[in-house]
Amino acid sequence: MKQLWDISAIKEPKYNPDRKVWEVYGVLPKRDANGKRKRLRKVFDTKEQAIAFRKSQQDEWKVYSLQGNVRKTRLTEEQESDAINSLKLIRTKFPDSWESISLFNAVSFYCNQYDPNHKIMLLDDAIKRYLKSPKISRSSDLHQKQTRNKLETFREHFDNREVSDFTADEMEEYIYDENKDWADKTRANHYAILHTFFNFCLKKDLLLKNPVSKVDKPAPENLEPVALRIPEVEKLMKIAEEVDAGSMIPYFALAIFSAVRPSEILRLRWEKFVWDDDKPCFVVEGKGKRRRSVDMHETCIKWIKPLAQEEGDVAPANAKKLFNLIRAIAGYRVSRSSIEIAEAEEWESKLQDLDSEKRPEWVRDVMRHTGITYYHRLINDKNQVASWAGNSPQIIDSNYRAVDGVTASTCKKFWDILPNY
Repeated sequence: MKQLWDISAIKEPKYNPDRKVWEVYGVLPKRDANGKRKRLRKVFDTKEQAIAFRKSQQDEWKVYSLQGNVRKTRLTEEQESDAINSLKLIRTKFPDSWESISLFNAVSFYCNQYDPNHKIMLLDDAIKRYLKSPKISRSSDLHQKQTRNKLETFREHFDNREVSDFTADEMEEYIYDENKDWADKTRANHYAILHTFFNFCLKKDLLLKNPVSKVDKPAPENLEPVALRIPEVEKLMKIAEEVDAGSMIPYFALAIFSAVRPSEILRLRWEKFVWDDDKPCFVVEGKGKRRRSVDMHETCIKWIKPLAQEEGDVAPANAKKLFNLIRAIAGYRVSRSSIEIAEAEEWESKLQDLDSEKRPEWVRDVMRHTGITYYHRLINDKNQVASWAGNSPQIIDSNYRAVDGVTASTCKKFWDILPNY
């Protein structure tokens, strides 16, 4: 029997001294598509605002509860969650006809089509079996080592679950994740090895289709640096100010105005910032664990310094999800699973048709490319830009000297993008 909900599940306001805001957090009687109770999280400048909001939410959800939306059921928590997930899957796979498909009919079809040869195997066991297969054991030592290393990286990223549970969306997010220090060629290598591994699982009846097959293969030769347009930068920074009380402002400001890699930002701590120097700067641990000092432009300083802390991580713990949410609100194409956080609920009106082809695709590393391009346009010194961005002068000269849409006029507008605080 499910635990009954009451208004005490919405907690009293709590003050966050680091962010200087009052937080209201709670669990709601309503459940999401996965069968889990929805959560409430909102921040306020004053305690009075937080108390008033908590009271209004308690009243609203108490009425919801008393109207019978919370009901007793003979299903266990696990059974109801399984049923909800099954219905969600039907709706996802058949968006135009899901209402005419009952869960009973779907189960009946499965029973009629069930393949007794289909085997269940966890990821760890499947990888071990693949590495012992003749295809791998008879290959060169170098290929065996590369395959083993990349599959171990993949295994460390995901839970040890059934190989048949992986989806194309998960594979795409894993391969193209901007927060990984992977060169374009490295992404292509990961793609090739994972595609071959899941093909092996397919032949061994461990899954019904290869989830990597629906992911576009990385094509390094086609990836040319592009820069965000000025209205796009302004929109992203404005949304970053509004989402989660501005916790992602430093992330976006460092990526755009200091060209810091996403993976570097996730490792960056406030202790690495020096504010009392003639040129405020910070130290990052870059690719290959090479450290570099980055001088901040005045624009970046104005975005970050008012939010600086004495210590701690610069990016919030759920930065990856918030990064996806901000991109989605800005109108870019993202997967629904990549923004499954409580903060997304208040932006639902902006999150319709997330995977629609009408939405533009986000170009990987575009914020970093934008920062490098405009810094090069500003100082016109490829050696200094290379040192600043952690790159080589040759790459700066060949990739960032001339980028579409970047002119003297847009350069001035770019460095004049400032916060509202």
